[in-house]
Amino acid sequence: MYRLFSILQILLCIAFLQLQSCTADPNIVLNRFEKADADGWQWNQGKRFNFTVEDSTYYYTLDCGLRITSGYSYSNIWLLYKLEGPSIKQKNQFEVLLSDNTGKWLGKGQGNLISFEKPFTGRLKLKPGNYTLEISQNMRDEKLTGVSDVGLKVSKAGKIY
Repeated sequence: MYRLFSILQILLCIAFLQLQSCTADPNIVLNRFEKADADGWQWNQGKRFNFTVEDSTYYYTLDCGLRITSGYSYSNIWLLYKLEGPSIKQKNQFEVLLSDNTGKWLGKGQGNLISFEKPFTGRLKLKPGNYTLEISQNMRDEKLTGVSDVGLKVSKAGKIY
């Protein structure tokens, strides 16, 4: 009986691992976070992400991910991005609203770490090749405390017809 139970456990584990590998979204090109310094995120310490586009028959969207702690002092954050790649060079500023007028966080999570995700480019036509995107904070504080991680998600956003 014990042997049958062990074999059943092994089979369930294998089935679970196969199911996990099937759940990866094929439309996501990159989904990565970079740690901010525990002492504070300096304005001149941008977080750099590299990704490769192989299929030019799709539009792509870029989403910024943020993880902040309850020690963050503001209800928003202004960020600056620089995108460079084959025949594209963009630089722009965007805002992420973090809390409502009552101070309630708009992100997901509980306790000391709240996560946010915000699209910031719209749908882009990108040629095949290597791209670099850098995100830096653009607030009045030279050193911004309470930011834990900064991320980038690059996703296919529909076929180009």
